[in-house]
Amino acid sequence: MKIAYASQSDQTALVQLMHQLWPDAPIDELQMEVKLGLASKKMHYFIASSDTGGAIGFCQLSFRYDYVPGSSASPTAYVEGVYVIESARHQSVASHLIEAASIFATRNGCIELASDTELENKDSQQFHKKIGFKEVERIVTYIKNLSHES
Repeated sequence: MKIAYASQSDQTALVQLMHQLWPDAPIDELQMEVKLGLASKKMHYFIASSDTGGAIGFCQLSFRYDYVPGSSASPTAYVEGVYVIESARHQSVASHLIEAASIFATRNGCIELASDTELENKDSQQFHKKIGFKEVERIVTYIKNLSHES
């Protein structure tokens, strides 16, 4: 397995992996997000490849300057997404992706790495705890439609 900082040549593989993680996201929106993220350097992508060269996972990292729950510093490196294809799971691929993102974040002045997951995603919660993340908050988010108010 190889972990690399993603480049323009990885765009198609990244979009495919991202679509597997976020299947409700339209492909064209993911393509634009990756294209802009790579060009602007506001998003950082790490891609895992198998020994035969196929993409098997990715990690998307940003630097957040706004409030991050539990963080004491700014910017805070933030894992926007991490995903490994099913056939490559339980082989430490995600751990290696997070490690690569952590090293990159440290080299770019961050002292903390944050992440989140859905309340019902128990596998992700266990993964985060296993690799050293500490839970800092649980929330339920609400919205009220104001356009139908009388």
